[in-house]
Amino acid sequence: MPPSKTYPTPAPISSAVQFAGSLKIPQLYHYQDFDLNSSDDHAGRLIDILQNNRIYCSNPASFNDPWDCKPFFDRALLDDPARARATAEALISTSVGGPELARTDARLLRSSTFLKSVFPQFSATFADFITKRWGVYCLTPDPCSTLMWSHYGRNHKGICLEFAAHDNKFSHATQILYQKDYPPFLLNDPSTTNIMLIVKSDEWTYEKEFRLICPRFSDVRSLPLMMDGNYLRIGPNDLTSIILGCQIDDDSVKAIEEMVSVHTPKVKVRRAVRAPNRYRLVIE
Repeated sequence: MPPSKTYPTPAPISSAVQFAGSLKIPQLYHYQDFDLNSSDDHAGRLIDILQNNRIYCSNPASFNDPWDCKPFFDRALLDDPARARATAEALISTSVGGPELARTDARLLRSSTFLKSVFPQFSATFADFITKRWGVYCLTPDPCSTLMWSHYGRNHKGICLEFAAHDNKFSHATQILYQKDYPPFLLNDPSTTNIMLIVKSDEWTYEKEFRLICPRFSDVRSLPLMMDGNYLRIGPNDLTSIILGCQIDDDSVKAIEEMVSVHTPKVKVRRAVRAPNRYRLVIE
């Protein structure tokens, strides 16, 4: 009797998910561009945060990582008959019904070849669904990353926002999981939807990223991270300081200090400074 075939089992990624609150991280930081002459109105964006206590959540479609939030459901995983049936049942559960769909549902259950044939299109459809369903605000616990200032803080001419992360919405920020290999996604796994929003290649490890993953709509109105349009409302004391890049120009410094003085005097204005004899930034 030939030995029974075995199928690889995806690692239980969900057990590794961590949140800023459970990790007792006191502050989180958001790097962003700041240019007084920008056509994107960087000054207006900052004033909006200060005045209206809200942050703009990005559309995952705009991310600079081409694999980020773009799940691929691997057809090879469906060689396992039990997994194929569970996946077919998960697909069927999302359909509305009707005579034509009933025939399709029967084919999904009966034919693994047909089930595999619909997966490429389903991967593309699901990626589009993610962009419509969630907004994301990216954070890190490190305000002194030279690469982060270079990539997201306008080559050290921008700013970094400091937020308290204790017992507020920022405590719900999810830590990104970095992996060498692309994770296998299973449609029938209830954790798949969340995992595909927080797994990235380990080439991005330097970012030490946390994310506020904010639903744009939900049947549950009391969700803490529910968006209001493209924004997430935050508490009046959540933003604690604005850190200026070490190469920011004097006009920008003056403008930011005036904004803070007018709208939220309690927010501190600090500065990242180059250490003279080390490759290191210091926040003053």
